[in-house]
Amino acid sequence: MAFTLEIGATAPDFTLPATDGQNYSLSDFADSPILVVFFTCNHCPFVIGSDEVTRKTVERFADKGVTFVGINANSEETNAEDSFDHMVERMKTYNFPWVYLRDADQTT
Repeated sequence: MAFTLEIGATAPDFTLPATDGQNYSLSDFADSPILVVFFTCNHCPFVIGSDEVTRKTVERFADKGVTFVGINANSEETNAEDSFDHMVERMKTYNFPWVYLRDADQTT
């Protein structure tokens, strides 16, 4: 189901596990003046091909207080590479400068 928030609207809260071993809620990012939440995954060639552009974007806006959070909501049954274990492995390999969350039941 498509869901779009208007600019300035309050997003619904969530709590999701991250590849760094912590759980994060939306409120954990409340101190960030700007929060960019993007949906991503491990298997898609378009995502993989744009990872370094995303990295450069995160680095470009880091000193402006912008926080980036990636969420993987893909089913690991459809693509085994989208499992949480593969997410953790990918973050260790590439050391991306964003929090990477897992929404296994696609509720976010």
